Amino acid sequence: MTGRGTPDAQPGYSLPVFDRISPAPPPSVVAARIDLHTGPGDVVADLFGRGGWVARLAVDRQRRALSLESSPLTRMLAEVVLRPPDVRHLDAAFQGLAASPRRDSSLKGSIGDLFATRCATCGRTLVADEIVWAVDDEAGIAGRARPVIRHYRCTVCRDQLGGSEHRQAPLDADDLRRATADVGAAAMRASLLARFPEVAGAEGLPAELLDLHTGRQLVGLGAILERIEGDLRAAPLLAALRLALLHAILPASRLATQSGRASTLRISSGHVRPGTGTQSRERNPWNAFEDSFRTVRGFIQRLEGGTTGPIQARLGEDLRSLGEGTPTAVLALNGPSGLLTLRDDPNAYGRKSATPKIRLVLGQPPMRLNLERLAAAYHGTAWVLGREAAAILPIDGLAGASLRPPWSSQATAVAVALEAVEPAMARDGRVIQLVDGGPEAIVSVVLAGATAGYRLLGARLADADDGAAALVELLPPGGLMPPGPRTRANVGLEPVPGGAGDADIVSSSRLFAPPERFDDRPFSATETARTVTETAVETLKARGEPASFERLLGEILVGLDRAGQLRRLATAALAGDGHEPAVERTEPPEDDATEETAYDPAEASGPVSRPRRSGAGRDLPADPVDRLLGLIRDELGRPTQRRLTEIEPGRWWLTDPDDLAGAATPLADRVEWAVFSLLSTAGPITESSFFDRIAALYSGHDLPDDGLVRASLDSYRSLASTAGRVITGDDLLRRSQEHTELLATIAEAGHRLGMRVWIGRREQTRRHGAGLLGDLLDGGEQRAYLGAISHGDGLAEVDAIWYVRDKVAFLFEVEWTAMLGEPLLRRHARIPPDESLIRFLVIAPERTELVRYKLERSPLLRAALDAGTWHIVKSNHLRAFLGREPLDLADLEPYLGLDPEVERTGEQMPLFGS
Repeated sequence: MTGRGTPDAQPGYSLPVFDRISPAPPPSVVAARIDLHTGPGDVVADLFGRGGWVARLAVDRQRRALSLESSPLTRMLAEVVLRPPDVRHLDAAFQGLAASPRRDSSLKGSIGDLFATRCATCGRTLVADEIVWAVDDEAGIAGRARPVIRHYRCTVCRDQLGGSEHRQAPLDADDLRRATADVGAAAMRASLLARFPEVAGAEGLPAELLDLHTGRQLVGLGAILERIEGDLRAAPLLAALRLALLHAILPASRLATQSGRASTLRISSGHVRPGTGTQSRERNPWNAFEDSFRTVRGFIQRLEGGTTGPIQARLGEDLRSLGEGTPTAVLALNGPSGLLTLRDDPNAYGRKSATPKIRLVLGQPPMRLNLERLAAAYHGTAWVLGREAAAILPIDGLAGASLRPPWSSQATAVAVALEAVEPAMARDGRVIQLVDGGPEAIVSVVLAGATAGYRLLGARLADADDGAAALVELLPPGGLMPPGPRTRANVGLEPVPGGAGDADIVSSSRLFAPPERFDDRPFSATETARTVTETAVETLKARGEPASFERLLGEILVGLDRAGQLRRLATAALAGDGHEPAVERTEPPEDDATEETAYDPAEASGPVSRPRRSGAGRDLPADPVDRLLGLIRDELGRPTQRRLTEIEPGRWWLTDPDDLAGAATPLADRVEWAVFSLLSTAGPITESSFFDRIAALYSGHDLPDDGLVRASLDSYRSLASTAGRVITGDDLLRRSQEHTELLATIAEAGHRLGMRVWIGRREQTRRHGAGLLGDLLDGGEQRAYLGAISHGDGLAEVDAIWYVRDKVAFLFEVEWTAMLGEPLLRRHARIPPDESLIRFLVIAPERTELVRYKLERSPLLRAALDAGTWHIVKSNHLRAFLGREPLDLADLEPYLGLDPEVERTGEQMPLFGS
């Protein structure tokens, strides 16, 4: 869970291009972490910024911010996000751009002249919106396009003839002449071509990208670009106009679709992949620029009117400048020069202010490149920022048929950044990385932290059906480790009392240091496997319920870090320092099929495996991220694994009886009770405060699914509740009285049926009428020998029983909550299944959906229901049945189930009235 409930998207703050190449982090999660780990005046750093979003939220909360942007395009976006230009100034800049002189007219007019046309109805001179080009054999040359339809707007025809102002007509002779006329496209093409750096192995790619535009479009877009770059403007205004042009390029190309948007640019093997359609649209580039300007203008308006309000960051040049008074943010591009902003230059040139320490590193790892994302970044960067900016990108990957960089490359990039920021971090600081990806993405960040000497405090990979953010939390070298659970995996690795972290962690440079500087013990796959099993078992015991691989992975990684194995693996596999790491040669235990492998950092590909194999019998991968995940998965699913089992695909549970006996109450039941307790004691509370209070109760292995918290809240909240005022209609005393009365009704009905009755020992002491509930039993029933009903030792605690000795018994468990762990998994687990035992789970109707949710998420509960011949009946339906005259067990069936027949047919209405 986050501190703010389910993380939201960036509502209304996105731009289409950046949604594809660099999506923003969820603002609620970012804001919650800033509030949790920092105070006013502290410094928050984002090492791989995606447009300055983290820095914006930090400045809004009176923090100081440092944002190292991940690409030139996000650096341009951050200029606008951190210092949004005044909309009036932006409008003036756009109007000035449109009216700026070009040739014998204005910029807008000269581009319009290229698309001049006449209305087919009234003959007025207009500017065409777009020209449709068709590809067929009628063009005279097979495969060559010809213009066929023009789209334009005529307001005169709309006013005089009615209908829409949007019109279309075939091209006349003047239109055809203009479509093929020489408008100086060759010179403009050469100028634009110089903006694209060459791609080794794909030298013709820049020309193919420009071929996406007609000659008229190149001239129009190039003219807009020249005017944007030719005038002297403030940096935010210049960035905003460049953003507008960026969003106009593809819509003003052959990739334009009928909706006015553009299909995705695709590059493969160094060539642009052509579209499959038989038509293309030649959009007027000025119209496309106007549309994209409106998009950017609306984006800036939403920035100023959003929840964070208007923000104008004051930019400094380096980290030291944030301590000198006026600057509130530092904006740079991640890379050698950007990382220099983190250093405290000993030659301060007279600057006497102390360099502030970074309290929180918060952000997202760099986006993992693929061909589509790299193609969009290369194309857009070259167009709006030029050759030097585009050359920063790893453009050589565009020459390949596919692009799948190893996860270790991302781990190395993150490790380098963490290494650079470590001297500037406060010892009680934190590193929080919000990860958008699967297990590989999480492990890559964890290994990066281990390589740079950071300790792992927590790792969370969200389940597929969970909306919470995946994240990794790290502690900088020398920081004091918070107290944590002591297991076999971490005994002896707790922080030194009164010291600054673990004794084997050094705070000097680690990335290229010999392994023996911080641990001379070798990496051991055997010990790693033992730690995996031990940590997984301890986690499951603490949760008290099965967990998915995603849930276990984070805790396993923490256990491996505390055992020291992460650090040994990371330094051997990722450092590439040329030192031969030691590898333990111990034999695996008798029931352990995990085998040892050696790591050779001298190999460019990273770790290599010796001829031995893992427990699953497959070759171990070379990439350290894949290798570590392989070791974890192999150990969990090892054929000789005696303590864990995959109870259903992707979910794991305990098998050892001792482990099962030590398991805690199921987390789902603890969360449900916490929700009820909070609602019943806190009084009216807002939803956001509710989620904050619940989030504070659970962390680590106890972290519940957001869906579970939401389902529990929905079950207990009153119908009168709102988002700003959540209350509950449940009262503990009233529910207790209802419970007692229903047990009394069950006991009396059993006697009416001629059966003997039992009431659980803990229930017999409840007050009922003038006496106790146990007074409803006669002397023989109170002294009954329950062993005649079943050999199980849990019968005495069953809420109520109807029985005929040696024939049949009806067992009732009455619950007003949906906490099913105790009755189903513990109490009745001690009562073996028997054809003569029929069990009823009586639930409150208000808990129906919560019970349904718990059954869907818990294979243990489903298995217990199936094995124990359980029948679910709602308490209101049971009361209606027990009130019937005459009472006949054959009439009970329509009342059974979460969706009983009486609710589907409406039969309950006359029954309740009888």
